[in-house]
Amino acid sequence: MTIALRRVTADDWATWRPVRLAALTDAPEAFGSRLADWQDAPEARWRGRLSLPGAVDLLAIEHDRSPEQAPQRTPDPSPGRPVGMATGVPSAEDPAVAELTSMWVAPEARGHGIARRLIDAVARAMAEHGAARLELSVMPDNHRARRTYERAGFTLTDAPSDELPDGRHELVMVRELAAERTLIAYERGADRYAERTDDHRAGLVDDLLALVPTGSQVLELGSGPGRDADALEAAGLSVDRTDGAAAFVDRLRAAGHDARLLDVRDDDGPRDAGGCPTPWGGPYDAVFANAVLLHVDRDDTRPVLDRARRAVRPGGVLAATVKRGDGDGWSDRKLDDPRWFTYWTEDALAAVVTAAGWCGVTVRETTRPGADERWLTVTAHRPEED
Repeated sequence: MTIALRRVTADDWATWRPVRLAALTDAPEAFGSRLADWQDAPEARWRGRLSLPGAVDLLAIEHDRSPEQAPQRTPDPSPGRPVGMATGVPSAEDPAVAELTSMWVAPEARGHGIARRLIDAVARAMAEHGAARLELSVMPDNHRARRTYERAGFTLTDAPSDELPDGRHELVMVRELAAERTLIAYERGADRYAERTDDHRAGLVDDLLALVPTGSQVLELGSGPGRDADALEAAGLSVDRTDGAAAFVDRLRAAGHDARLLDVRDDDGPRDAGGCPTPWGGPYDAVFANAVLLHVDRDDTRPVLDRARRAVRPGGVLAATVKRGDGDGWSDRKLDDPRWFTYWTEDALAAVVTAAGWCGVTVRETTRPGADERWLTVTAHRPEED
């Protein structure tokens, strides 16, 4: 199944209409609107629904094959079949808040990560609009939806919500958009970041070279300008360059390197023989993450480290750096644009890496003399019997 997300406008009302009606038919209890309210709605009302100020309306389109796979004689591949939708709407009262609404995936298309892709796309769009958090309301007995939202980074709140006819109240869930806002900062400042990054390779390069032989396959998370990948390749390793910011991926490709977009929070993708998702590819001999995990929320760090473990072969290596300290917060150092950082102590970092299934975990402080920020380096390997 190949899924593409498409942003729609009022002019696409005829495409949006059957998807919305299918959602209201399939799950009438999940929406505030009723099928009867929209079934015979005129065109003007549908256009109005798709013209909310600042809103983003998305459709998930299923294609039998991607446009790249289409034969040369058919330059316009099939428009595909809509199998899901979602909307993000900025709050009129609080510019820091946006709401996720109209979330639905067709029953036959569930279980393929479509909901997560829609949610992430809405989160990114609302962060670009200036929102700091994304909220939603869900029925208290809709356990499947709650699990989906929890996996997508939402947490339950005790905020007051609408009262239902039976006296119950909807549940309000929220997702902080710190990660999206940080990625946006990198997108805007990729050139500035590259200019302000010195040419000296990170010490983590030498740490990895001491752990793997020449010819090893390495997955680099957060390649950025590509400085460390250049050093690893010069030492005889093969590097799969990835970054969560498209601006860095574009820079790497323009310089003649193979590079791909990869958000470390992404758990969608192919599965291995045991049925476990392997969205990062592999198996690699090592995962290299210099100054990347420090942007991952504390609660998301263990799942990210678990994905890293699944991306390497048994015995494969992890080499990563984070900032040393307590808590988390925003900083505009180096980029002059706020980025979110999670700080770690030695014990806490060792504990979360071990909990993710890595063994031989070593954490040490690697702050340079005279530096005004403190750093930790962690190395570990995947158990041979894993």
